[in-house]
Amino acid sequence: MTDYLESLKEEIVTVTKTLDKFFSNKVEQVTNLGPWHKQYYSNIKEYIMRGGKRLRPVLVILGYKAINGDTVPKNLYTAALSVEILHNGSLLHDDLIDHDETRRGGKTFHATYRDLYFDRTKNEKASFDHGMTMAILGGDSLINLGASAITAANLDSDIASLCHHLYEFAFQNLVDGVLLEMNMIRDETATSETYLKMVRMKTAVLFDRSLMMGAAAARATEFQLKALEEFGIKVGQAFQVQDDILGSFGDEEKLGKSVSGDIREGKKTMLVFEAYAKANVKQRKELDSLLGKSDITDTEIERVRELFRETGALESTQRKMIELLTTGQKALDKAKPSLDNKYKEFLIGLSNFLVQRDF
Repeated sequence: MTDYLESLKEEIVTVTKTLDKFFSNKVEQVTNLGPWHKQYYSNIKEYIMRGGKRLRPVLVILGYKAINGDTVPKNLYTAALSVEILHNGSLLHDDLIDHDETRRGGKTFHATYRDLYFDRTKNEKASFDHGMTMAILGGDSLINLGASAITAANLDSDIASLCHHLYEFAFQNLVDGVLLEMNMIRDETATSETYLKMVRMKTAVLFDRSLMMGAAAARATEFQLKALEEFGIKVGQAFQVQDDILGSFGDEEKLGKSVSGDIREGKKTMLVFEAYAKANVKQRKELDSLLGKSDITDTEIERVRELFRETGALESTQRKMIELLTTGQKALDKAKPSLDNKYKEFLIGLSNFLVQRDF
């Protein structure tokens, strides 16, 4: 376990250094445009360098190693940045959509520019509009820079073309996943299967496309790509289901955030769908009255947790999570030729860690 975690840390360090260099170069490139552009790209760099697991670019590297073993061409680390930058572009837009004020211990992008503008103008409405405008541009810049990272890597032309295709697929799925999530809130016919479809598009897509990007760079076979794709989809879904559980039952100190937010917002998670499917009429009515209640009390939040337990929703959600994880891990056996055994075991260990984490 120690060797596995040390290897993971080493990959994260390499990815982070490559990311820092990529954005430092970008800041340098726009310096001639003046201080406004330099500040803008410096703020984008600060946002993305602030923290994060760097999981997605590490999966690109692991996808390559699962096919070709230990030796990785340096330029692949640059291409791997694409999925991390895309992920952060989607987060920047999510912050705006959700009106969030903080991200990883700092101000969100729209809050940064809103407050800067307000300090100069003292005009609340104009400051809000300015922050919103800059966040839209910031997310757009990141999405474009993600594609630019693939170009900057100078991969063989056929591999670069496939990586761009994988990137475009991921971006389109992120957008469609958010649209599905927005509609799911009002869709009374939505079920846990609808939810898993949304999660596959919004979360898991960056797991499977990252693995496939690395494997494509290693010139994997179709069977190897398919095996890594299925692994990424199922593990990505299980990862999000675990997030749902932690969002209501986690340890706030370990998570660094509230575990009542999902209940307060009335967010439709796997727990909610399972509770609705299993609840009797009285329990369903009680859930309807509490989820998303504007002035919900701590006692009422605890009651929602009790209902998740009483209905069997917590147990069935945990069971679904393990089923997804197990299915994903077994999919690795379908690869032909077989994956490098060392990195196959690495992927299994990483997936266990991600899905069974408590933070």
